[in-house]
Amino acid sequence: MPIRVNVATAGKTFMVRMLFYADAGGNIGYVDSTVNASATLTGWQSANYVSVSMAAPAGATQVRAVLTVTGLAAGEYVNVDDVYLGAVAARPGELLDFETSSGESGAGRWTISNGMLARVGGWLSAGAGFHCIAATSAAAGQVPVLTANMYPVTAGRQYIASAATQASVAVNVAFGIEWYSASNTWLSTSAFTHTLDATLRRIVTSGIAPEGAAKARVLVRGDATAAGQIFYLDDVSLLPPAVIAGNLLTYEEYSTESTLPAWTIEGGGTAERAYLVSGLTEGFYALKLTPEERGSGIITARLDRLVPVTPGTTYQVGAVLFRHNTGAPDVINSATRVILDWYDADGNLFQPDNPDQFFPVDQGAEWYAMTVSETRKCPVGATFARVGFQVDTASPLVDAWYADVMYLREATSEYDLVADNATGCVTLTVNYVPPNGSNASNVTIQRMDEDGKAYSMRAYGRTWDLAPNPYSVMVIEDYEAPLGTRVWYSVQWSSNTGATRGPRIYTQTVNTPILADPDYVWFKSPGIPALNTTVMMEAPLRWSRAARSARYDVVGRKNPVHITGQRAGRTSSISVLVWDPEVNAMFDSLLDAGTTALIQAMPGFGIDGNLYVSVGDVEVEPLSPDAREKGWRWALDITEVDRPDGGLQGSSGSTWQSILDSPAYGTWEDLFRAHETWTTVLTKG
Repeated sequence: MPIRVNVATAGKTFMVRMLFYADAGGNIGYVDSTVNASATLTGWQSANYVSVSMAAPAGATQVRAVLTVTGLAAGEYVNVDDVYLGAVAARPGELLDFETSSGESGAGRWTISNGMLARVGGWLSAGAGFHCIAATSAAAGQVPVLTANMYPVTAGRQYIASAATQASVAVNVAFGIEWYSASNTWLSTSAFTHTLDATLRRIVTSGIAPEGAAKARVLVRGDATAAGQIFYLDDVSLLPPAVIAGNLLTYEEYSTESTLPAWTIEGGGTAERAYLVSGLTEGFYALKLTPEERGSGIITARLDRLVPVTPGTTYQVGAVLFRHNTGAPDVINSATRVILDWYDADGNLFQPDNPDQFFPVDQGAEWYAMTVSETRKCPVGATFARVGFQVDTASPLVDAWYADVMYLREATSEYDLVADNATGCVTLTVNYVPPNGSNASNVTIQRMDEDGKAYSMRAYGRTWDLAPNPYSVMVIEDYEAPLGTRVWYSVQWSSNTGATRGPRIYTQTVNTPILADPDYVWFKSPGIPALNTTVMMEAPLRWSRAARSARYDVVGRKNPVHITGQRAGRTSSISVLVWDPEVNAMFDSLLDAGTTALIQAMPGFGIDGNLYVSVGDVEVEPLSPDAREKGWRWALDITEVDRPDGGLQGSSGSTWQSILDSPAYGTWEDLFRAHETWTTVLTKG
């Protein structure tokens, strides 16, 4: 309960008493707090906050505050404002009581050797009250300060101690946790040395309660070089750390609070433990990565420790990565990603990661954070995993990166990518589903080709371009990925206005399907994949391009006048061979549809990438003169056209015939019970 007072004259003393009552009547406990108003100042004494706190005694149901002022002369007055009384908000899992943590009611809950303790006005941590504890050395030497009470802990469990600190002069302080048995026997101490000075900063120590530990105390041991040196404590905490469930990394690897684990840096840079407090990071410190040369390119950081994993299990690696822009508010491009490599039982690299794409951001803020992750299935033969991250330091304005909240845990894959040569299709299954209420009402999914071009993927009945978000697993069948190349996919959720909502998925690259026999080509219907089929090319294409210009002879002029016009697109005649009657019927059905066709070939037939064509006149003849042998030659006039718009109807792997042939469906009722929508019929069969 703080009180701010306004005195008419100096030299007044204020006492605040907090009285607790039971329902039955009289008070059953109280606590006092006294402060003297400034001897030289009058008016609003904002530095003379009065604060009193106490744990309510057993049976207490009511509380009241009493303010007593001494030193008032006749006719003098005191104004009181900003009074409140309420329960203290504690951190989840906090072991220290508020009086010990904050020093609001005095320093009586701490002990000291070679010095003295006092409660002083001021605060080092917002929200932790209006006083802090001052420890003053009596002479040069160690000045141990300990919590008077011991707090229950569990052996084998991790705990963190933290405190807001400041010092009158530079002084080294060992800060940590002392472990005790149930009979109060000291077992060991987990501590790290920090240097305090006039800068207000948090210090942190983490430790694991040793075998036999049942109690703990917080230790702050200053190394004074003379008498009268002061270090201040406020908002002291002791509690189990809040970590990501199932994280296989240690707390220091996850949060870097007490020490920096061993990292290997490639690409020119140095790593250190640095102060960083934000709403996205954990604790008060992070790994700081400083490029040796700004604008140098990609820097890779890998944790040295190999983490045991299980083959066949899917793992997720993630981190929060901060970028510092020295030229804010200049807009710069930032890019980050995490990586996950696999090692064998001997600690040798078994399979390097094919990482997800870099997550780029154009942003002009001085600080900008990116939360990145990827999921991978542990391959058979791997025994260990090694986590890391990469940052793009192409901008000379980026002077440092910070990494925190690093984790490795078992998880469901965010997505799955499968390339199928038999169907000429890359299937992207997006397993991540944004939570309802995230305002991610739309989703855009694109294929990114090697040449840097982006293409919106086809959905059933439309394209994935600000399409309604189904809030369920999404299956995207891409029959138009160019053969024998490498592509990746972008999945972006947004509001109905196009504003980004939630995470993005930028997949790893995937090798697209190939044709084992390069004499064959795919003829595909971009909108009806069930009609896709392979046929044999009889000869490479020969292209022609008709002129659209014109020449006019002018009487009296030697040379004609040339009227320019853009030359027409490519046209050709293609000859294909078919021997299988079912393939022949499928090819005939594809031509019957009359829609744009997609031709895909391996190198050698003059078809680079995807060739979309309008099919003109068609001729077909049997290969055998008397038509006794199965085989047909098709001759088609084709004209190159642009990629058509529109969505998909059906799937190459799921047709009405495949459903009719399925032993799972004896009746229509069986089909209806197995699928909730027609979309799931199309995608799952």
